[in-house]
Amino acid sequence: MLRPEQNTGLRLQQRMAPQLIQSLRLLQMSNLDLTLEVKQQLELNPLLEEVVELREEGEEEELREQEEGLKAEEDLPEDMEEVDWDALLDDQFDVGAYNSERTEYDPNWETDREPQENRITAMPPLLEYLYRQLGEIGDLGPEERAIAEYIIGNIDERGYVGCSLAEIAADLQVEVAAVEKVLRVIQSFDPPGVGACDLRECLMIQLSQRDDPLSALALQVVRDYLEDLTRRRFQHITRALAISNEKLKEVLQVIERLQPHPGLLASSDYDNLLTLDSEVAYITPDLVVEKIGEEWQVWLADGSMPSLKINAEYQHLLNDSRGDTEDAVKDYVAKNLNDARWFINAIHQRRTTMLKVANYLLQAQLPFFEEGPTRLRPMVLQDVADAVGMSVSTISRVSNGKYVQTPHGVFELKYFFGNKLITDEGEDVSVRSVKEKISQLVADEDKARPLSDQQIVEELGKSGLKIARRTIAKYRDQLKIPAQRYRRGL
Repeated sequence: MLRPEQNTGLRLQQRMAPQLIQSLRLLQMSNLDLTLEVKQQLELNPLLEEVVELREEGEEEELREQEEGLKAEEDLPEDMEEVDWDALLDDQFDVGAYNSERTEYDPNWETDREPQENRITAMPPLLEYLYRQLGEIGDLGPEERAIAEYIIGNIDERGYVGCSLAEIAADLQVEVAAVEKVLRVIQSFDPPGVGACDLRECLMIQLSQRDDPLSALALQVVRDYLEDLTRRRFQHITRALAISNEKLKEVLQVIERLQPHPGLLASSDYDNLLTLDSEVAYITPDLVVEKIGEEWQVWLADGSMPSLKINAEYQHLLNDSRGDTEDAVKDYVAKNLNDARWFINAIHQRRTTMLKVANYLLQAQLPFFEEGPTRLRPMVLQDVADAVGMSVSTISRVSNGKYVQTPHGVFELKYFFGNKLITDEGEDVSVRSVKEKISQLVADEDKARPLSDQQIVEELGKSGLKIARRTIAKYRDQLKIPAQRYRRGL
């Protein structure tokens, strides 16, 4: 017979500090979001201060004294010394120019260029819509909110979570149960079915939000008999559930009306959901690539972001040798000083990481920047990760939701990653570049005699691209280019 027992023991558990969770959030943010975050932190943390451009006489000396004071090893918290954010995420890359002793953040150290707004056709802002709904929830703690933001950042354009809950928990160093709890909150967001990990869960989420007997039966079918359903083993389902063929037909009609890719469904309505005025949105690029003279250069377009420094007046309270300052005040100042240092250094790390990735993209995709999208080379996240010594997850965070301004327009960083094809000569060609060529062929065709898919195959074959006609049809559909008979006379 089993008896209840009490045992004592030690268990070593690694958890991610709130500051490290914050550094992950900053890495995923666009420059616009980061600017808003900086302004919010300026309001919340009295130890953070905005650097003014015109400094009064004697302020330079004060800043030098402040920096010298911050360099003192005894002033730094133990977990702050020589922090390597990426190593904490198992990325193991050399942070290079990152300086953990630096106390002033100046976004203009790379260049004094101002960001430029560009008018482009925006991709469906699913993540923006989800973040907005997250902001309306007031009963999430700091750790839960950080987990939620991380999950949303990993939702793909279909509306699915692009990685396992175990991976998210490992990245954030939290329990899987904590991730599951927050995921349930996100799965209650609009559009219905968003945040699912697979098709079965996606359909079940949508059905669980309905309150009628038929949807309840459909939920049972999806949960227990989805494989039978996809294999059309209808008789097995009717026998197992003891329902008629007519009832099953009604259930199938309910399931057929569900959206297997809720993110794509919502994309057609985002203009209304986000109260945008038109299909064209204004996007501020996070990076700029430009040829100046004979040299290509890349920089962060963060000129509008406030520069930060540590407030010297508050810091002097900690150095009050006469003991005039109360201990509670000192503790308050010390905590905010620690948070301010982490925040400033996390921004520096973010800059270093983004520029490292962007510089590699510039080198690897130079033909694209020189000549345009048709010269885009095939590249996957792993290629960049191997080249710069980071993990694929870090490259994904850097590229997610961020845009680069080029001489050929503004592109999301994810645009540069995709599958590849092989030409007759054995050369790798990006699928995106093939799609660009298809678009160009259609744009230049005789509208009275538009090209058929087979003719497009033949035209691409002249440049060494051997592609099946059905593949051309698939790419054409993805580009939303009508079939030949519908393009005549357009």
